[in-house]
Amino acid sequence: MRSRSTVVLSVLAASGLLLAGCASGQPGAAPDAAPIVSVVESSMTEPAAVGERVGVDGTQLEVWSGIVPDDAAAGALGAPEEGTRWVTANVAQWVSVEGLTGADLAPVLRSTADESFEGVAVPQQNVDVVMKPGRSYTYVWSYAVPEALVDPEALVLCVDTGDEGCSVLTK
Repeated sequence: MRSRSTVVLSVLAASGLLLAGCASGQPGAAPDAAPIVSVVESSMTEPAAVGERVGVDGTQLEVWSGIVPDDAAAGALGAPEEGTRWVTANVAQWVSVEGLTGADLAPVLRSTADESFEGVAVPQQNVDVVMKPGRSYTYVWSYAVPEALVDPEALVLCVDTGDEGCSVLTK
């Protein structure tokens, strides 16, 4: 009986040490040290690739994936207006100032085929959470896009309405 107790206690002690090692992070790293991240210079005419971080004025985003067109979005958002189709972007977003929410930072969908088009983001989740600087937030944004502009090669997602800080939606 004593040997079983010793084995069980040894296994628990070893498990505890392993878990403590996993929770401690990288050796020598400061607990508040932010990872070094490069922000790619980009524009509407020269957008960044999927997976590259873009930014303007302290706001950054990284497109993880896009669905062009996204007919499944109608299940969450309802049917788009007549003559439009849903396009969806799954993105990570960051801020450098306090007090902003996802709704404040909704990216703008643009088209190189029609520079006057500015798609308005429709969230598929709660965007009223106040974002903290330096932390990553994942959002799924959908856009009602005129059928004539639903082209994965022409659609780009921009940090705001300007011509910089833009990324393609698909690889």
